[in-house]
Amino acid sequence: MISLRTLGLAAALTVSGLFASTAFADPLKVVLLVPGHANDGSFNQVAREAAEKLQKEGDIKLELREAMADPSQSEPVIRQYAAMGYDLIIGHGIELSEPILKIAKDYPKVHFAASGGPDLADRLLPNADGWTYDFGQQGYLGGFIAGKIAGLETVGMVGGPELAFVKASHNGFKQGLKEGNPAAKTIETYTGSFDDAQKAAEVTRGMIAQGAKLVWTSGDGIGNGVAAAAAQDGALTIGVTGEAGGNAAKVNVASIVLDMYPTYKTYIDDIKAGSFGKKFLVSGIANRGLVMTSINTVGAKLPDDLNKQVDALVADLASGKLKLPNFFQ
Repeated sequence: MISLRTLGLAAALTVSGLFASTAFADPLKVVLLVPGHANDGSFNQVAREAAEKLQKEGDIKLELREAMADPSQSEPVIRQYAAMGYDLIIGHGIELSEPILKIAKDYPKVHFAASGGPDLADRLLPNADGWTYDFGQQGYLGGFIAGKIAGLETVGMVGGPELAFVKASHNGFKQGLKEGNPAAKTIETYTGSFDDAQKAAEVTRGMIAQGAKLVWTSGDGIGNGVAAAAAQDGALTIGVTGEAGGNAAKVNVASIVLDMYPTYKTYIDDIKAGSFGKKFLVSGIANRGLVMTSINTVGAKLPDDLNKQVDALVADLASGKLKLPNFFQ
């Protein structure tokens, strides 16, 4: 089992009793590659916002490259920045993990960061860190909230590609829902795309037609379609990120969202300390890489003490008092 690593803390190497660090230009030159559009209100945008925060703080000089999902396009771009001597190249998204790790072998003095599922942990290099987030925790918290909404008999579940880590999030949601509302029925669909909002809207309408009063989404750009369909057909949502064209405020009860700043700050601190490389970082509740938004009632029948219940659950997860199952099984 992969343990969570406390993010946001810089490690230091001790040599002969003195702290040693590698000399780098300040700010560091960083390029962030995202698979989609960096204004998607979801996965790509949280990466951009975290990197921009570091740039504003003076830690980095940022270059952003969007729409890098196709490895045949991203690989030459990554190689170009490596050849230019950038201090850190971040591939944000599973689509970028293979080209990142491939090129990292050719440029041992450049720092690389890849992202993916838990299997990435065993494939890292001395100059390459890895990152993922606790998909099960994300889904479980959404399911926990859904289980507290009174009167729900049918709940829709809309995901992107049917990948192992996406399925883990869905398994977590089912567990959280079951604990709060064991009688609730679920309708589950994978759209095959992280970004096809139109298809997500179509399947959401189909679920609502089958009696779903709430539709949860495991995230990314498809959330825009889920929110639009729910707003049109009178249902609620959980898991929609960003504004979703103004629809999130109308229908979305809550979301568990990523904050990439602790992870990116760790990359920068470790590079400066000379301790970067072969570390696998996991964003979760404990290190605030996963953060729950404020609860938006939007007409849902919720317990008066729901915020206290959620705070207690988050505290138990953060402290380790509550240990969730392995949702990858």
